[in-house]
Amino acid sequence: MMTTPNRSFIHLRWRRVGALLLLGAWTLAGCFQVGPPAHSFGHKHKQVGVQEGRHLRYQDPDRYTWQFPDRVVKALKLEPGMKVADLGAGTGYFTFRLAEAVGDAGKVYAVDIDEEMNASVDKQAVKKQAENVQTILAVEHDPLILEQVDLIFSVNAYHHLKDRTAYFKNAARYLKPGGRVAIIDFREGAFKHFTKREVVLAEFQAAGYILDKQHGFLPRQNFLIFSRVAK
Repeated sequence: MMTTPNRSFIHLRWRRVGALLLLGAWTLAGCFQVGPPAHSFGHKHKQVGVQEGRHLRYQDPDRYTWQFPDRVVKALKLEPGMKVADLGAGTGYFTFRLAEAVGDAGKVYAVDIDEEMNASVDKQAVKKQAENVQTILAVEHDPLILEQVDLIFSVNAYHHLKDRTAYFKNAARYLKPGGRVAIIDFREGAFKHFTKREVVLAEFQAAGYILDKQHGFLPRQNFLIFSRVAK
């Protein structure tokens, strides 16, 4: 004789199945979660299979909601014809925005120590017909910028540079008179890699710079602009 399953038992069983499905969905989502974008400046990544993931992290659409790239570029007060070095450019998240700001008469050097990142920027430059963008393969202790520029700009790379005081003391030779250095880096508590604001200030002072401007509109990062001490 066939018996009818208890309704409460069926309900409990489906609740357990639903919980397992939900847990699986959360786990799967965690596998594809994209955190704050990495960069290559200061260390190269050559592991097979990570390149595509790094590109996605750089260009993750969610980054726009906290990086405010258009507002950042506007705050730099760039003018047509200016020359900019995008230090640790990665896949060019800011490079082409900077290139648009300085116009065809200007120049943006996408500086990185990773050949694959530079290759990505070169490919995009051809596609976008951005003739004012040029990549530079740098070394860890020197950006090797090809000429003096109006601005050295760096986002999320500062915390990986070695001996930063010496680095930017040397980098001053790549600045035009009146040139500036803009540093955007994660603040403490926003990401596992960060640089405290007071540390950046102390290191730049030791390198011969003064704080020219600071912006507080970025929710996860410090945004500091320095100029050289007049001699």
